Amino acid sequence: MKILSQIQIFFMSIALLLFITSSSTCSNQTNLDYIKTSCNLTLYKALCYISLSPYALTIDSNPQKLTVTALNLTLSSAKSATKFIKSIPHSRNGLTPFEVGAVADCVEEIGDSVSELQDSLRELDSNNYKDSSKFQMVMSDVKTWVSAALTNDDTCMDGFDEGAGAKAVVKDLVRRHVIKVARMTSNALALINMYASTHEK
Repeated sequence: MKILSQIQIFFMSIALLLFITSSSTCSNQTNLDYIKTSCNLTLYKALCYISLSPYALTIDSNPQKLTVTALNLTLSSAKSATKFIKSIPHSRNGLTPFEVGAVADCVEEIGDSVSELQDSLRELDSNNYKDSSKFQMVMSDVKTWVSAALTNDDTCMDGFDEGAGAKAVVKDLVRRHVIKVARMTSNALALINMYASTHEK
């Protein structure tokens, strides 16, 4: 009888474990589906899904968490791009004066993007979601900052396209990093607009 009871407990434990695992899998699939649906509103859908899907459980099908995660990932990408572009004059010999100036301008532009993304995250953290008018004011500020960050990314690349002043290899080095930042910023802006719409009257 005691052995039977132990066997029953063992199988009940296995059943409970399978149920918990199954529930967790279903929950995570729901979160992944939410991310995929949200990313369909962005211009760069594949990049959006690939970057956000590892954070599905953190996002938890929540538009505010989705927005904050997208902004944090964009900020991280912008910081990495700034660090890399800063290193170009030290890693490559023979930069022309035009290239040195374009690199310096680009570092400044992407640095401004970093500041604007940080401001956006700070503002979202301080937002009072119960106050609809305050929420819309905050979201308006966030949209303005992220739009400005996107403009800065474009301005950085424009600096290398003026005339024939920059060698293709230098342009490509910068473009490879800045385009990713610009695309992530564009996606984040689309998700911000989606989030803002959830509180519209």
